[in-house]
Order: sequence, then structure tokens, then C-alpha cells
Amino acid sequence: MGRAYKNFWSLNIDEAVVTGILRDSTSRDIEVFMPINAQMKDIDLVLLNLRNKRFITIQVKGSRAFEPKIKEIREFGQGSTGWFFFPKKNIERSKADYFIFLVYVIKELKKSGRRIIEPHTITIPTKKLIELCRKYKNIHGKDRYSFYFWVNPNKKEAFDHRDKTYYVNDYLDKKGLKKLEKALS
Repeated sequence: MGRAYKNFWSLNIDEAVVTGILRDSTSRDIEVFMPINAQMKDIDLVLLNLRNKRFITIQVKGSRAFEPKIKEIREFGQGSTGWFFFPKKNIERSKADYFIFLVYVIKELKKSGRRIIEPHTITIPTKKLIELCRKYKNIHGKDRYSFYFWVNPNKKEAFDHRDKTYYVNDYLDKKGLKKLEKALS
């Protein structure tokens, strides 16, 4: 009994949401698995193409839903920010092939006036994320990166505005998930 296992009875909600998005957005030949080995700290999900047996490992990072400020809406348009703050080494030493950032956008329905929370994904290869961090990110606190990903679902636009602004539109929602699925082909 020398191995530790994750408590899979108390599933991380962000991982569960991403699993549902992946199941709905990928072909039937692709299955989602969750490692239960606690030594796989930076791998939350494994995607497997059942036809060709190729697989991809994923690290999921979720943010809570933030009420957009009036100033942000004036500057960025509709949408919300997701905030992510974690050690630089979590990216640079990651064994995961992809990071999926889960951003919850608060949206008002025009007809009813009701407000809903929509999950949006930024699915980015770890190598690309490292490249973007080196080019655009500053270190905050104790050797940490801080990301403020603004997602505007109306314009299908996403960007990080924490340090130097850079766009991640090519990795937003369906675009990013298509790239992920293509990597499994």
C-alpha cells in the first residue's frame, strides 16, 4: 500500500465541467479518463483516441466567476475575467501536454433579464503557454504567474490583460478544442 490515490468521490468541479465540455465537443472515438494516482499532481485528465490509441494529458485550471466592472465593460466589451495565480514552475515543469483554463462568464439574457454563468475554455498546448509566459508575463509574488483572461463570447475573443496584453482567440472554446482533437488524430 505504498501508493496514494486521489479522492475521486469528491471530484473537482472544474475538472468535471471540462470533462463534460470535452465529451460534448469531441468525436465518439475520444474518451476522457481521470487519473486516480496522487503522484500525477499536474495531470487532471487524459484524452484517449480509441481508434489509434493516441493520448493527451491535460491540466485543468478553473477560476471563479467574477462580476465585470463597468470600467472593464467599457474597455473590453461584454464578457468577464477569469483570474489564475500559480507558481511559474507549475507551467515550466508540467508533464501535461495541454492546459485548459476554465473561465466562467456572467451573461444577462436580453429577453428575460436573467443572468446565467457560461463556462468557456482556453485550451492551449503547454509548450505554447511557456512561450507566451516568457514573452508577455511578469513574475508576481513568490515566483508566480498571474493571468487575467478576459473572455468576450459575443466577439469570440479572449486575451490576458494582467501584464502585457496578448490574445488567445485561437485557443478559445471550439477553436482550441478542435486543435486538441486534431493532435489526437
